Amino acid sequence: MSSVALPDLVKSLSVAFNAKDYESCEKLLGPTKVELIKHSLLVPDLQKSNLSESYINDLNITKNILEIGALSSIYLSKFDIYQNYFTQLRQFYFNDIKELNESNNKSKLISLYLLILLSQGDVTKFHSELEYLDKHIKDLENDELLSYPIKVDRWLMEGSYQKAWNLLEVGSAVPELDVFSKTLMDAIRDEVALSTELAYENLPLINIKTLLFFNTEKNAEAFALERGWEITNSIVYFHNKERLNNEAVQEDLEEQDENANMTGNKLAQFKLIKKTMDYAINIETIV
Repeated sequence: MSSVALPDLVKSLSVAFNAKDYESCEKLLGPTKVELIKHSLLVPDLQKSNLSESYINDLNITKNILEIGALSSIYLSKFDIYQNYFTQLRQFYFNDIKELNESNNKSKLISLYLLILLSQGDVTKFHSELEYLDKHIKDLENDELLSYPIKVDRWLMEGSYQKAWNLLEVGSAVPELDVFSKTLMDAIRDEVALSTELAYENLPLINIKTLLFFNTEKNAEAFALERGWEITNSIVYFHNKERLNNEAVQEDLEEQDENANMTGNKLAQFKLIKKTMDYAINIETIV
């Protein structure tokens, strides 16, 4: 990298990132990327007949810059920007040049991307990405970081909310992944609450506490009231069950037009969730 400006920018960016000054990183990344464009490094030319060692080294520096941008955007909770950085990183991660596609941050950044898709409820894109990754990464599920979102998704699809909840509650060894824990835990609680409304006319508050993973009945009561449920003598009544049933039927009909098997799958999943909730209630009663 012959330019004076670019090495200085890279050095300043590295110092800011190591100091966890992510706002400064964000400011430095703009002019840094402009310099990368000037040097034809932001988009690697991997079709060159002779890729020199110096060019590969420069591309690895570019990759490190993009990784700093991606991680900074996570810490700043700017997930749309993260996805833009990840799109740029794909061309570095998935190619036939071993010296370029290896990175200590690769699994972490892929896992973060998958968690973003899960937290946004974009299940279709999530599974499309998994199919792509399975073709390009050996032993995908044996990677501790990559298996994290895979397990969460699998257990959500199975209706094994307790397993997914426990995994998210314990968290990952990587702090960046825990950014999505609360979002996904809230999504699980909302899904179980919706299923509860569809499955029961009423339930004791103590069962609601168990089903929705609350530590105290007071927290469960606050959630119930916020959702519009009525509580009388520690019994929770779901007065909006009929409306929710109508919405569920309408949703199934719309999905059936798209995929004839969807309604059956949804019904099977609901039955599994209902069975799981009945089991949890029975255990609570026994205790």
